[in-house]
Amino acid sequence: MPLNFTPQPGSAIDQSNGIVITSPRLLPASSPEDPSHTEYQYMLYVDGVRVDGLGFFGSEATVEAEGGRERLFTLDIGRDWVLDSIFGFKQALGNTDDDLTFLIGLAQGLVMANMDQSSSKYGIRYLAITRHEALARRGIDHPQAELPSLAGEIVLAEAFVPACAG
Repeated sequence: MPLNFTPQPGSAIDQSNGIVITSPRLLPASSPEDPSHTEYQYMLYVDGVRVDGLGFFGSEATVEAEGGRERLFTLDIGRDWVLDSIFGFKQALGNTDDDLTFLIGLAQGLVMANMDQSSSKYGIRYLAITRHEALARRGIDHPQAELPSLAGEIVLAEAFVPACAG
């Protein structure tokens, strides 16, 4: 059954599959990773039982957008070891969706798990990205025209939290 997450305070929940992704624990990246990056650590629960965790790196930037300035958080789920963890979770669930459908669904849950954060000054945008080469190494066929891209990277999921008024 395809993943279908909705944002909840402190998490993202897929009611149909009984999956909860908690808001991530954030840590500064350590060597040899770029010290300007952040490490995201998510906990994954199924039917109320913690079954897995997922960690990966991301970056943050302040960018100009149509509606004004935004804080852009990019979640990099395109590394081989991250994809190995994601598809290990898929196997543990017994999920029979194709790999790209599962990856897009889980990516949506990851960005939604952050949605209770707000800023009084800027909107906040979360992007979960991967790379064509990473998918190709896993044998995942992806129609490039159907998935948005940013600077040559595939955008799997996106979530936006508008700036607070006042």
